[in-house]
Amino acid sequence: MNCKKILAVILALVCVLAVLTSCGGKTPEAETTTQEQTTAQEETTVPEETTAGETETETETETETETTTEEEKKTPETKEEILAAYTEIMNKAKKDAPGFKEIMYQSLPDDANSRVITSGKTFVNAALNLAGNFMTDEESARKKPDTFEKGGDMHLWPVKYNKEGCLLTDANALKDAKYEELPDGNVRITIVLNSETNPEPTPDWTSKPQSKTGSVFAPLSKKEIDENLNGGVVSAVFSDVSYSLTYHDCSSTVVYNPETMQVISVDQVCHVTIKGSGRTLGTTLAVEKQELVNYLKIYDVKY
Repeated sequence: MNCKKILAVILALVCVLAVLTSCGGKTPEAETTTQEQTTAQEETTVPEETTAGETETETETETETETTTEEEKKTPETKEEILAAYTEIMNKAKKDAPGFKEIMYQSLPDDANSRVITSGKTFVNAALNLAGNFMTDEESARKKPDTFEKGGDMHLWPVKYNKEGCLLTDANALKDAKYEELPDGNVRITIVLNSETNPEPTPDWTSKPQSKTGSVFAPLSKKEIDENLNGGVVSAVFSDVSYSLTYHDCSSTVVYNPETMQVISVDQVCHVTIKGSGRTLGTTLAVEKQELVNYLKIYDVKY
């Protein structure tokens, strides 16, 4: 195969991977005052037996108040409780619209556990390595973070292009969930989702997720990728193209102040297993496994 044909194959593979890799009544005080005044009046006219009854009622009320306070301070333990706490804090932040900085970057690891090529190894390796050059690394991302002013646009706060910060309601979709009280008094919540193949993102501004992954993260849309693959250099060079994207061990971690309910940072990591194959110039190319890792970090949050 001559150099021009090899270059065409590499460019086609790069186009595929570029798409894959480019692309969260009375106030209590008033009631108390009224009750105290009523009790004082009754104490001047009512026998001692009634006063005793009132004391029991007051004791019961105090007990109920203490119980309610304990319930409010209860530490989330189950997946359902932790998911509810995560949703509350992410939704509140979306509405509060603090200022923040956000970066996104990717990695395409090439170790034996992350890359398994079953056909056309030389060409596929070359294309994958070249595709890696088009990605943004963490160092480059931190040099040019997206900066959002307080009270400004929150469309890139997870879940992206949505009015809510979390749309997931099914705790069964969680592989793991942790609620941790940190030494500095802050709280860290981490949720990890079960694997999902070809999940679609939530359509913009609909609050109607089409997948569990899309309820928390911004997965790549296979529908949009397919549209980009139809036509141009890819269709000209490739045939019988098939692929799948399996999202696994996708985690979202939020650190916040439990007293103010204000977010300090958000870290999201999505692991994607790409599997695909196709034919070009009479040669079959097949990737059994290529890991792609997408990172999103929100920091320097200011209320």
